Amino acid sequence: MAEEAKPEATEAKADAEEEAGGLDDDDETLTLKSGGQQPKSFEISKKCAELSKFVTTILEGDADATSIEIRQVPPETLEHVITYLKHHKGKEPDPLPCPVRSIHMAQIVSDKWDATWIDAFDKKTIFEVILAANYMDIKSLLHLGCAKIATLIKQLDQKEINRIIEEEEKYRREHANDNADDNKAEEKDDK
Repeated sequence: MAEEAKPEATEAKADAEEEAGGLDDDDETLTLKSGGQQPKSFEISKKCAELSKFVTTILEGDADATSIEIRQVPPETLEHVITYLKHHKGKEPDPLPCPVRSIHMAQIVSDKWDATWIDAFDKKTIFEVILAANYMDIKSLLHLGCAKIATLIKQLDQKEINRIIEEEEKYRREHANDNADDNKAEEKDDK
């Protein structure tokens, strides 16, 4: 009788491990679909995607979701975000120091990969990554992008900073009239 109990115990143990979740649970994939003119789909494990509160909130509402559309993020930018998420594998990186005290990202971040990765981008791409990180609620990526912009600003002299601010103010003044005209047109349409 004791010999017969062993196989049953082994089967019960295997069933319990299966219910508790085996190694396969970490491999559950998710498809993230970008926005833009020509949307692209990217595969990522659910574990890696956990850094995005946007994704985790959707998965909490629908645990069986296998595809999430992220219309606000263009394909090129989403590809960069996916690369970041896959590198960190769902583990929140160490917080960055605030204020930023160096112009070298490698001296700011604890993971040198982050510095090499963000340093490779031009300013436009960095801003797009910041917007995507904000939309997808990925705090560590948002902070990384902002820290990179801070290092770029720290490298400028006061004249250059003033020139940038003046350009921005001029642009806003010019477009304030456009916005006022648009608002008047909308008001007429409403009547």
